[in-house]
Amino acid sequence: MKAKELNKLLVEKFPGLQEKYIEETSWQEGEDTGSHTVYGDVFTPYLVECIKENREEEIISCFDFLERLLEFRDVYVEEVVTFSVFESIEYLFKETDSLTNLLKKNSRKVLDEFEM
Repeated sequence: MKAKELNKLLVEKFPGLQEKYIEETSWQEGEDTGSHTVYGDVFTPYLVECIKENREEEIISCFDFLERLLEFRDVYVEEVVTFSVFESIEYLFKETDSLTNLLKKNSRKVLDEFEM
């Protein structure tokens, strides 16, 4: 999967991130901005905010979205999810035990391989 496709999936699933997405990509390569940048600078801060504010429904929605991405079994997608999202929130998994309970099969597998 290409960055443009992966980025588009994010904005389709979370239309509330559109403004932040445009802000982040407008000074870079537009829709072709690398997904590591987009997910690291747009999605991950949103997820962190949801976790810190204990917005469980939104957290579940985020983790479900990541799980669906991992179902593509695409190396690029796995790298983006692992390094731009999970690695960035590693400290939150350690601080909040219940977070890992919200993860599904593919996400748990990625985390186990990553050895957080």
